[in-house]
Amino acid sequence: MSTPNSVFKGFSFYGDSAATAKATVKVIQMGLIVGAILSALVGLVIFSWPLATLVVVAELFGLFFLVRGIIRIVVGTFAPGLTRGGRTLSIILGVLLVGVGVFSLTNTAGTLTLLGILIGLSWVIDGIATLMESSHKASRGFAIGAGTVGIVAGLILIFVPLDGVATLTVIGGTFLIVLAVAQAMGAIVLGSAAKKATIS
Repeated sequence: MSTPNSVFKGFSFYGDSAATAKATVKVIQMGLIVGAILSALVGLVIFSWPLATLVVVAELFGLFFLVRGIIRIVVGTFAPGLTRGGRTLSIILGVLLVGVGVFSLTNTAGTLTLLGILIGLSWVIDGIATLMESSHKASRGFAIGAGTVGIVAGLILIFVPLDGVATLTVIGGTFLIVLAVAQAMGAIVLGSAAKKATIS
């Protein structure tokens, strides 16, 4: 007989005991849902603003990383089911993302290259953290997909010269939409697996 604990055992940095399995699933699923909504909103705004200036793009990405960082910090501080390593990872990553967000919002007159590198580094770090947190079952495929897309998009922004704001907009908007889809599907699969495990 499957249990929530056996189905979701393997999430790195999350407790595997039966007492924390259900809480862990809820935390991960809620994080995926919020992340999907946030990514989709920012991605759609970027795509619907084809003539956006560097200032506008910097502010949009700044808001994205600021909110995502705050969510990471809140999860690392208050969410049940996390181990000490999981809390530390989430909080550190959250602080880094908040820092990038604040910098982007307060230094909108910065260069396109600097903004691209900051966004790229943030995506690479966030992608690596997503891979580290992925499960060996359930939504593992979608977590790996989201983490890999983040790392690839980040490396592109870091190492490929940007020839204009439009390029950054296309790369950034595309990644955000893909990330939103991956997170939404991951949340659905995770919820479905949890329901089946509970019924079994």
